[in-house]
Order: sequence, then structure tokens, then C-alpha cells
Amino acid sequence: MLKKFFFFDIDHTLGLDISSIIPADTVYCLHRLKQSGHFVSIATGRLQCDAQRFADNYGIGAVVSDGGNSLSIDGTILEMNGLPLTDCKALLHELDTCHLPWAVVADNTPVRYTPYAMYPHADSRNYMKTITRPIDIDSLTAVYKIMYVRPESGQPVPSRHRLPHLPYLDNTWLIEPIDKGAGISRMMNHLNADPADAVVFGDGLNDISMFHKPFYSIAMGNSCPELKERADYVTGDNDQGGILQACITFGWI
Repeated sequence: MLKKFFFFDIDHTLGLDISSIIPADTVYCLHRLKQSGHFVSIATGRLQCDAQRFADNYGIGAVVSDGGNSLSIDGTILEMNGLPLTDCKALLHELDTCHLPWAVVADNTPVRYTPYAMYPHADSRNYMKTITRPIDIDSLTAVYKIMYVRPESGQPVPSRHRLPHLPYLDNTWLIEPIDKGAGISRMMNHLNADPADAVVFGDGLNDISMFHKPFYSIAMGNSCPELKERADYVTGDNDQGGILQACITFGWI
């Protein structure tokens, strides 16, 4: 059997909702893929440390994380890059001017820091600890993620400063890298593998960057319409055996 290189999004693809839980049939499928000699990796927007913990829990050896900005194999970080620092600082200063509470992830820990005591963090699906403390924006040396409260009607709307914005929990915007495709390409190059042998699974807008040739792209049944339109194949929902269904259909296991 021709070896394939599989890259799976986590939330709503491998995992149920925003959680650490993978359905039993998907766990079985991942085991069979590795048993059959295929390469299995995560491809996620999650911070490297959180993605690595998830991968370790399920015996997945490779991780493309931070929306394509970080790569690791067997727990060793090959590269980890933050968001454009100048743009991030400009946005944070503007958010202060607009009186829009924000939080920032500035290191490889599941912690976000905010100078705003009222920064919202009630949603139980949030995996990050929120710590309130003063932050000197101009002293930041790296920024991996920014979250900020969406303006209400009549409030000033800040410039996006060329940074990708995704709807997030607690009525906030999430800013994180969204070029998983570039990360997968660099991982394939590191492995000296043919990009045409890559198979990607996803469900959301932040997966669009990896739904392009030469990768073979599979959208979950619960995917957004925009992703399904770009997919080579649409499988079942992630909680109804969609990943296992696709891998059996194409004879990968």
C-alpha cells in the first residue's frame, strides 16, 4: 500500500466540539492508519503546547500547530513562530484606545494575559487560563494569539492590521495564524515526502488554507459550506464515524 501522510484538524474533526475527546471509532482508525505504515499528524490552530498534549494523549507523533506556524515530531519542536509583532502591537494599542478588552498569549503555555479585569472568560470550552496583570505592549517579544471583545453597535471598530480574525468564544475575536497549508508543506519537506501524498481532514474556515492541490482534501459532514465546496471528498460527521468511513472507502486501512 502506498504510504500516505495524514493531517487532521482537532476541533469538530478529530475531537468532539472544542474538547480533548476523540470518538472511539476515530481512535481505532488512527491506530489502524499507523499500523498500516501511514504518517499521522495533527494540523491545528491550537497553541503548540496544547496541541502537543492532545497528540501525546492519543499517540500521534507529529504536530502542525499554531495555524501552521509551528512544527514538532515526537515532542521535539522543529520550529515555532509567532504572529507579526509590529502589527500585533499596533492592534493592541488601538484596542486600548477603543476601550475594547483584550488578552494575549505571549509564550508556549496555555495562559493568556490581560490588563482588563472584566475580560470575559465564562465559556467552559475555553482551554486557556486567564491571568489579569499589567502588560507593557511595547515590551512584548512574541505574540502567538490575541483575543478581544467584539465592538457593540456604536463603538469604534479598530483596524484589523492585516491580522486574521476568527469568531471565538464569549463574543470575542480570535487572532491566530491560519496558514495550515504552509505548515503542512514545510512538514512534508522536512520528511522529504511528496506533497501529493498528503491527505488533509478539516471542518472549518481556518482549514481552507490546506484544502488545495496537491493535497487530497476531505471535509467532514459537519463542515462549513465553504470548505465542502473546496473538498475532493465529503465524508460523514465527526461524531458519526466520518473519518473511519473515508479511510475505509479509499482503502487506507
